[in-house]
Amino acid sequence: MERLNENRLGAARLWRDPSVRRLSLWLTGLFVVVAISVWLFAYLSAERMKADWIDEQTELIGKLALTDPDKAEEWARALAGSLESPASKAAIEEGQRLVSRYGITPAIDSRMIPASHSYYTRTLAAAGLGAVIFAMLAAIIMLRESRRGLIQISRLARSVEDTVKHNKPMAFRLYGEGELGLLANSVQELAIRLQETIEQLEQDKTFLKNMVADISHQLKTPLASLIIYVDLLREGKTDSVSSAEFLDTCRRELDRMEWLTLTLLKLARMEAGALDMQMRTGDLADTLRKAIEPTRRLAEERAIDISVVEPEEPIYCPHDSHWLAEALQNVIKNAIEHSPAHSRVTIRSEQTSVFIRITVTDSGQGIDERHLPHIFKKFYRASRGGSGVGLGLPLARIIAEKHGGLLSARANAGEGSTFTLTLPANGSVPFLLTKL
Repeated sequence: MERLNENRLGAARLWRDPSVRRLSLWLTGLFVVVAISVWLFAYLSAERMKADWIDEQTELIGKLALTDPDKAEEWARALAGSLESPASKAAIEEGQRLVSRYGITPAIDSRMIPASHSYYTRTLAAAGLGAVIFAMLAAIIMLRESRRGLIQISRLARSVEDTVKHNKPMAFRLYGEGELGLLANSVQELAIRLQETIEQLEQDKTFLKNMVADISHQLKTPLASLIIYVDLLREGKTDSVSSAEFLDTCRRELDRMEWLTLTLLKLARMEAGALDMQMRTGDLADTLRKAIEPTRRLAEERAIDISVVEPEEPIYCPHDSHWLAEALQNVIKNAIEHSPAHSRVTIRSEQTSVFIRITVTDSGQGIDERHLPHIFKKFYRASRGGSGVGLGLPLARIIAEKHGGLLSARANAGEGSTFTLTLPANGSVPFLLTKL
């Protein structure tokens, strides 16, 4: 959206406003009409004054002809001659000397001269009427333009009110140049941001509600088991061997609850954007070793071999070693849990000029196609095998996205599954990864 830094409204900035341009065109048109009207009035007044003057002269000549036809003829010739050539200064002075003896001087009242009085009356009436008409037309034009702007502002205000009070999208959008257009754009942008904020608050509310429901649901079963075991121990009806087994079971359930609570909190903090990745350029092999080490005991218990295919050259990229290791650990643990005994989990890493790819392939039955769209959802389990609760893969996916990367899964029919973690090689082109 356009921004204007100047506070002063210059001529160029004013002319960009449509209402100013329309008003200028209307007033220019009105001025042309007034100019033509003035010219027409002046022309008609001159014609009327000429007719009155001729009537006065012919009346005087006619009266003189009744008493002295020769002098009347001479006057008529003199009058015609004065029309053909201008009178001399001496003639004018002599005429003024003669008529002044009869009181005909510039000081005479114009009302005593019919032609002058008639011209004065017509001019005054026309000027007054013209001024009234001009003022009315100018007022109508200005009111029309003001009404147009006020209607747009009113519609914009009602639309903003609906957005604020009822969380509705703006029904009225005003696009245009000028100050009103800039104001409308700013209001529309503010309304959009307000609506996005309200929607984000609703999403946060739903997220919190779901998170509390998830935690309560997942803790319900181990808490119920703990209550039963504690009650049995309090009653003292168990022997020492059973008591030890119950205590071991309680410990496992408490460890599971602790892990579940911590994992849910990590997910919540990740999804809420409360965790910042400490991105540092480092050797990816070190991070991979940190991820594999905690899973070796589980792999040994299941007699599963973890095979790491080393890249031709060390891979260095910006990443958070702690969180990326946790994401890879969850993926590797998932692969171990879904592989049969005496099988292998293969881990490969490769780098191109654009991205880095880490693949984890297990030797299980593979993921059914109908489960693929859901395996990264919280608490979703494609099978009952394994000890997980469906939180490791969602956490790994969020960590990958926080790195600007992508975690995907592919089913290898009858030959296990492959999870692929793709990261940008330089940490600056995450938008390309969705196409890889």
